Amino acid sequence: MENKKQSNEAQSEERTRANRILYLVIALILCLGAAIAGIAASVTSGRRAKPVAGTDTSAVTTGEQSAPETEGQKDAAAEPDVVPTLSAPVGGRVFRAHDLTVPVYSVTLDEYRVHNGIDILTAAGSDVKAMAGGVVTEITDHPLLGRSVSVLHAGNLTTVYRNLVAEEIDGVAVGASVAGGQVIGHVGDTALIECCDEPHLHLETTLSGVSVDPLDYVPEESIAAGLTEDAAYEG
Repeated sequence: MENKKQSNEAQSEERTRANRILYLVIALILCLGAAIAGIAASVTSGRRAKPVAGTDTSAVTTGEQSAPETEGQKDAAAEPDVVPTLSAPVGGRVFRAHDLTVPVYSVTLDEYRVHNGIDILTAAGSDVKAMAGGVVTEITDHPLLGRSVSVLHAGNLTTVYRNLVAEEIDGVAVGASVAGGQVIGHVGDTALIECCDEPHLHLETTLSGVSVDPLDYVPEESIAAGLTEDAAYEG
């Protein structure tokens, strides 16, 4: 009986030692695994932090960042589409002003009405020149203002030349490019609502579709060289 008891105790101690060894092995494996995971994380973090060759890390910022400019935006910034300086289309005397608020007298209609352009007295048949380079967008026979030619310039500025002779001009057609100073028509008498006036050019300008005074875009020296203003004109 005593031998059996000693044998059981020996087996119990053997199991206890085996369990301790097993626990130590498991603990060692866990520690080794944690160490390997830490080393791997450190290496990965180092790789992420390392800048890519040729990359300027100072350009990296936090918070909101604007989208990179496209080539078209860069070109627009380098060459802004500004309104051009205009030159006088004919030589003559401005006898009726641009006025959208105070009506001016129309001899033909025998009434006062606003005037969305300027009238320049000049000889019948005088050359009418484009006030700046642009593209012809319209050639029409307006029911009230006669033969008209519209030219679109940079900055969405359009010049409209009315009361022209009803004729075709070489190189002047819808879609054609014209240069500043190029002849695009001749002064006529096709404007029915201004037919009682002396021969003149009816000139209009619009900026983004809004009527503006043509003289605001013509330098004073150009006005002085080619135009005079009648002190008695309505305006």
